[in-house]
Amino acid sequence: MKAPSLRLRLLVLSTLSIVVVLAVAGVSVATIFAGHVHRSFEAGLDAQLQRMIALVDPDPPTPTLIQPMPDARFETPAGGIYWQIRDPSTEALARSRSLWDTVLHAPMGLRPTAPCNGPGVVGPNGELTLMRSRILTFDLADPMLTRVLEVTVAEDLGPTEATNAAFRIDLISALAVLAVALVATSWIQVTLGLSPLSLIKRGVGLVRSGVTRTLDGRFPAEVMPLVAEVNDLIEVQQRSIDFARDRAADLAHGLKTSLTLLNGEAHELRREGKTRAADAIERLTADMTETIDHQLRLSRLRHRSRSDFRSTLLPQTLDRVLAAIKATPSGQQRAWAIDVPAGLTVALDTTDLTELLGIILENAAGWAHRTINVSAAAAGRNVVLRVADDGPGLDEAALTRLGERGHRIDEARPGSGIGLAIVREIVQLNGGVLAFSRATEGGLEVRVTLQGGSPA
Repeated sequence: MKAPSLRLRLLVLSTLSIVVVLAVAGVSVATIFAGHVHRSFEAGLDAQLQRMIALVDPDPPTPTLIQPMPDARFETPAGGIYWQIRDPSTEALARSRSLWDTVLHAPMGLRPTAPCNGPGVVGPNGELTLMRSRILTFDLADPMLTRVLEVTVAEDLGPTEATNAAFRIDLISALAVLAVALVATSWIQVTLGLSPLSLIKRGVGLVRSGVTRTLDGRFPAEVMPLVAEVNDLIEVQQRSIDFARDRAADLAHGLKTSLTLLNGEAHELRREGKTRAADAIERLTADMTETIDHQLRLSRLRHRSRSDFRSTLLPQTLDRVLAAIKATPSGQQRAWAIDVPAGLTVALDTTDLTELLGIILENAAGWAHRTINVSAAAAGRNVVLRVADDGPGLDEAALTRLGERGHRIDEARPGSGIGLAIVREIVQLNGGVLAFSRATEGGLEVRVTLQGGSPA
């Protein structure tokens, strides 16, 4: 199961927060802007009404204006702004050219001198308009007479709504750009905020590769407790490893002391003429000494810290091991075919690589009829080592047991049967893969896959 991502979680939360905040801000700004536009629209309409009242001529039977309204839209049919004068007593009606033959109906119950907003008043083209209407008493030319008139001004709401809609579109576009910028900024912020974790990861990698023994560097105060705990854990692990090494060494020393005494007893038996018993004891002590030495090697492998690991050049190490094996009788009798690129490096301690190559090549020299092929190549981040001989080979059943601790291919041959077990331990503890198969040459093929490394 894939572990949840802290980075993704933070980005999702910040993105949701940004979207919610910008959505609320957008609705608020759009509402405020629409209210401002509407109030400005009403103020303009009120000004038109006051200007019209000042121009009313109440004396003619059909009341009219002394002069045209300044806004040219009043003279344009369906111009979007309209005026109307009505005499409630005679139903005499005067209206602007823009109103054409439409009549604006003021709401019922209109109070004298009180301005009235007409909601939902329909203009000449069926458009929704906002209306301002007042009933006023005008003095006529005859000082003894007055006249009550209903004065109305209306204006199309369409342009106002269009302005609001255009503003909303522009606002949404601007907020979308702002959201993208804020999300990008949030991503940068999260990345920078989590960068100390990357530094810790890199530091742990350096500890594992043996470059350093502790997490070093400058870390923020918030992650310093974690760094301190990791360093304490490394120190505790190192102390445990040192203790295990010392105990293994003490145990081996004690056993070897006893074996030395047994060898002394064997020499005494040989002097007494008991050669058969002396030979049996010496063989037993020799096997036990070899077993103890191998177990010490395994203990060193299993109880070492990752800081003991190093990268090693494969060709140079192979040359040294081959030189030693070719000096043996079995090595001198074999034809060695080597194909290893120069500069090829594995993430393995030099001692471990030397022991691994020595066991594999010595095993191949012991079983080959004539030819041994050794090759290596890089495979991505890994290095694949292949050792194949033309010996008798093994069947599938034997291949599956090869490398088991204490298992010997041929009981008649000398040895403890733990050489390839050491190889398997070395490979596994270094994160590699060991495989056995029948070689195309006819004998055994040993394939070792190790992590590639860089020379120190």
